[in-house]
This record gives sequence, C-alpha cells and structure tokens, in this order.
Amino acid sequence: MNGLTRSLRIGTRTGLRLIALATAVALAGTIGVGSALAARPGAPSDSAAGPNADARHGVGRCAPLWLAARADPTVENWQAVGRCEIDRRLETLSVLQARVDASVVLTDAHERALDEILSSTQAGLRALRAEIEADTTLAELREDITSIFEAYRVYALVVRQVWLVIGDDTVDVTADGFDAAADRLEAAIDAAEAAGKDIGDAREHLAAMIRHVEAARDEVEGDAEAVLALTPADWNDESAQPVLREARQSLADARGHLRSALAEARQVLAEIKE
Repeated sequence: MNGLTRSLRIGTRTGLRLIALATAVALAGTIGVGSALAARPGAPSDSAAGPNADARHGVGRCAPLWLAARADPTVENWQAVGRCEIDRRLETLSVLQARVDASVVLTDAHERALDEILSSTQAGLRALRAEIEADTTLAELREDITSIFEAYRVYALVVRQVWLVIGDDTVDVTADGFDAAADRLEAAIDAAEAAGKDIGDAREHLAAMIRHVEAARDEVEGDAEAVLALTPADWNDESAQPVLREARQSLADARGHLRSALAEARQVLAEIKE
C-alpha cells in the first residue's frame, strides 16, 4: 500500500468516526426524554391548581390523597395533598439537576441559568411546604396548594426548559463535530482526486452536508436564551406557550438537518470509496 492510499483510508476512517461521534447525541431523542418526563403518569401539566383543580391533579401517587381530601376536607387531609405534590416536584427537580450536572454539552452560561432556575424552584417549594405544615385553615391551604402549581410550573415549564436547552446546546456541539468531519472529508476527497480516482459528486455532497449543518445551527440560534427567560408568570398569562412550541419545533427541524447532513456525509464516503 503506497503512502497516498494509506492516507486516504486513514482520512476516510477518521471522517466516519467523527461523523458518528457528531451525530450520536443529537439523534438520541433528547426531546422525547423531556416530553416523557413532563407527561408521565403522576406528572400533571400544572394547567390548573388547588383543591378545586380538575382530576388531572389526582393522577399518580397523590391521587388517593386528593380523593381523601375531597371526601373529607380537613386541614390534615389537605396538608397531606400539599406535601405529596411538593415532594413529587422536588424529586423531579433532583432528577433534572442530575441531568444538568451530567451534561457534557451545556455552555457554562446555560448551565448556570438552569442551576439558578432549579435551585430557586427547589428553595421556593421547600419554603411553601413549611407554610403548608403551619396552615391552620382550609382557606390558607387552598391558597398555598394553588401556589404549588401556579407559582412554580415544574411540569409545564421547568422540565421543558431543561430539556430544550440541553437539546439546543447538543445541536451546537454536534454541528462543531460535523465541522471537524468536513475538514477530514475534504482532505479525503483531495487525496482521492490526487490519486486519480473519480470522485463523482463528492464535493457537491460535502457542500450539501455543510449547508445542512449551518441550517441546524440557525434553527436553534437564540432559542435557549428565550426559553431560559421564561417564568411561571409567563406560563400563567399564556405568553410562554408559543415560545416553547417554537423552540421545540426548531429543535426538531435542527435534528432533521443533522440527519440530512449525516446522509450527505455518507454519500461523500461512498463516492470516494468507489
């Protein structure tokens, strides 16, 4: 094997490894995981609140407590409801914090912002739990239990903030991986052409790959900042929902572009290996 052929093969293998690394995380279903956490049984959407809330707030592990409190509306029974709903949210927030801590894609700024959202939400819920324990009337409990939902919006908002921001940063990291792969692929094309091989449409496929990567970046640009800026009050006045929907769609579109970029990269490799 001469040096040029060896270089071509090494460059091609390196290109494949880089592409595989670049796409593995982005195509792993980040959005699906976040949505599953937000919508799982026992995790209501926080769209209503308090003792008069609809049946969705009786779903899951707190359901028996809601039923008992409605059947026998004592202070003790409603305190049990409040404790359960808060504890359930605190557990969810701990899971989210672990995801943030374990992430290798979050920017420093985005990680700090998520840490602040999670820590302040946890602190607020713990303080509210103490208030519920101290409540002595149903009127006080009605107000405090309502606050669990309306003041914090853990399942409606915070879960989505964590997963959308991780997803957006994943797209950017993946795009960087494609940039490195593009350099390797271009070198492999040059080597193949210098060796007298027919490279076919390899350069056109490489250009298409690069276009899809840039389109993926453009899709999510600024979305993380917009999502991080949302508050429970924004959810309550319905201004958060369009931002979240658009960010989710942009992330889905970006992942589509990354899939297309991967397909184009494979075409490059196919052309120069023929």
